[in-house]
Amino acid sequence: MTLRPWQKNALRIVGFLLVLLMLVLAAGHYLMPQSNRYLEGYTAGGILGEDFDTIDVVVLGDSNAAQGIAPMQWYDSYGITGYTYGAGWLSMYNLYYRLAQIYEEQSPRVVVLCTAPAYSKKSSESYMQSAVGDIADELLPLLRFHDNWKYLNADNLFTEKDYSWRDVNKGYMPITDVSPRTGGDYMYDTGPEEPLPFLVQVYMRRIVQLCRDHGSQVLLVTVPAALGWNLARHNGIAAFAEAEGLPYLDFNLAENDPGIDWSTDTSDGGTHLNWLGAQKVTTALGDYLREHYTLEDHRGQPGYETWDGDAGSYRDARAEIEARVREAAGLTA
Repeated sequence: MTLRPWQKNALRIVGFLLVLLMLVLAAGHYLMPQSNRYLEGYTAGGILGEDFDTIDVVVLGDSNAAQGIAPMQWYDSYGITGYTYGAGWLSMYNLYYRLAQIYEEQSPRVVVLCTAPAYSKKSSESYMQSAVGDIADELLPLLRFHDNWKYLNADNLFTEKDYSWRDVNKGYMPITDVSPRTGGDYMYDTGPEEPLPFLVQVYMRRIVQLCRDHGSQVLLVTVPAALGWNLARHNGIAAFAEAEGLPYLDFNLAENDPGIDWSTDTSDGGTHLNWLGAQKVTTALGDYLREHYTLEDHRGQPGYETWDGDAGSYRDARAEIEARVREAAGLTA
């Protein structure tokens, strides 16, 4: 069979694109960090170092979650295994693809989806620009890790990557700084509802469906944030929760307030929680999880020895962290 000139050209173009795609994927692989310790600016990547099928609760979110929910507290108190996968500026698009990766190694009973990323974007971007950029980063590691070229050398270029690092705090970032917030009630009536951007809704539904496909229950949670959250946004999430038949726990509402004191419990004037605020939110969320879901106490069980060891390290560090943040807040011991 003789090919016509346009068919030959088409085959050349397809062949070129396939080779280009293979080169892009190969470059992305080599640019990935050598250790899971450095996958994010926070410690979310440590989840890849945990033993298979040992995590019962996965928390997905951004920096509000990473600084506001401390899962090792649940294990130390109740034996519940949890991990907070959160980092600065993670979007719902990022979280969908990261959750798909987590499901390759874990089978969580509950996925706590924190809601701040639903309205998060950089001020210089539109929601559409944010979506396109984040989705491209997830599908093409070369884009996500492009800056890592500067760390490549002859010694590590072909070295096998080590993703066995584990985080004692299970993704939580303990912050001891104290910077009080001033101002009145931020959950004032700013309108009936701030609608979710269309693509955000699409990916939130994809996250929910992904959880259902893997047998996980979904809980929507909003971490206290005096800056960046209000009643209109709460109503937007509440409408989504109702439409999807999901429980929604907003710790900014008075009826769910875990006792946040904005004069002592924030590290930056109300955007993020410090250690004191995180302990309150973690306790309240842990109580909710115990009451509404069947979660096993794994303390002392075979296969959870590393968790028992991490719990000891967590307890050893806790007193020092507590003392530092209380001193910064001007509280008595």
